[in-house]
Amino acid sequence: MDVTLSADLRNRVEQELASGRYRSRDELIEQAVRQFFDERQRGQRRLDALRRIGQAVDHAGLYERVLLPSQE
Repeated sequence: MDVTLSADLRNRVEQELASGRYRSRDELIEQAVRQFFDERQRGQRRLDALRRIGQAVDHAGLYERVLLPSQE
């Protein structure tokens, strides 16, 4: 797989490689892609949890209690 990066990203990759944290460009890119997918999965889990919370709140009728408080 060939990857084309902007000059800015190429420079940042070179800086990371020079830091000694990675043994190769492939290792750095592989870790970055893995982190991207992990973060996207975490985001999807958060969204799913918020949907479940919203459904529970709706099912319990709490929206109406908050949005339409009683006139007591």
